[in-house]
Amino acid sequence: MPLPDTQAIIFSWLTVLDELTYYELFGISSEAKSDEVREAFHEFCDSFHPDRHISRSLDERRAVATIFKRGTEAYLVLSDHVLRGHYDSQLAVRPDGRPQRMTARPLSRPPPSIREGGGLPLDEAARSSAARPFARRAEELIKKGDLRQAKLQLVMANHRDPGNEILEAALRDIEAKIR
Repeated sequence: MPLPDTQAIIFSWLTVLDELTYYELFGISSEAKSDEVREAFHEFCDSFHPDRHISRSLDERRAVATIFKRGTEAYLVLSDHVLRGHYDSQLAVRPDGRPQRMTARPLSRPPPSIREGGGLPLDEAARSSAARPFARRAEELIKKGDLRQAKLQLVMANHRDPGNEILEAALRDIEAKIR
């Protein structure tokens, strides 16, 4: 039995890519748990990771890269409960029935929720892993009432995660309270 024409398979995936929801892309239901999403993404990567297609023609490599980028986008959205909820709600109300695309860059994510008691989850707001320990420590110090030390921690967090509006607002708030 002859092997299927993999070039035809790649380009047929490319032609239907914009018609597929993120769930259809991975072949899972919208009820899939996070473990199922992760497993489906790994199976997807086994087929479409660009490193597995290095020997292909330039057009085929570009097609595979496009498919893989969409899969990565789908995984980032489906593995984040906030983005997934937003995606599901948007998908449910689309009149044209075409799937919605979402970017999952950290700056495009909705801001983290506010914890009970009104305190910002500063460690969750930090986009940079280098800033998280400083943000976490700042939050601990704020709860203890040590605002001067909290300010120092927030300065470090902001230095490691520049342009983070939540961390910048927390620093301004602390500075206003210290005065």
